Amino acid sequence: MEFINRIQEIVSMGLAFVVYLAIPAFIIIRAIRKKKLPNNQYTPLDDILDGKVRDPEEENDGVKNGLKK
Repeated sequence: MEFINRIQEIVSMGLAFVVYLAIPAFIIIRAIRKKKLPNNQYTPLDDILDGKVRDPEEENDGVKNGLKK
């Protein structure tokens, strides 16, 4: 029984290492290698202006006026 408890302890320590140290370290190293961090100036309006997302107000106006895109 003591052997099983020891194995369980090792597995839980390994899992804690992966979750708390390995994953964040991987993310940080990847960001440093790309030399690019996420932009904090992002707004959903940027996607609308770039044409990546349709403006919901325009879609509603088109339906009300009988226009379909």
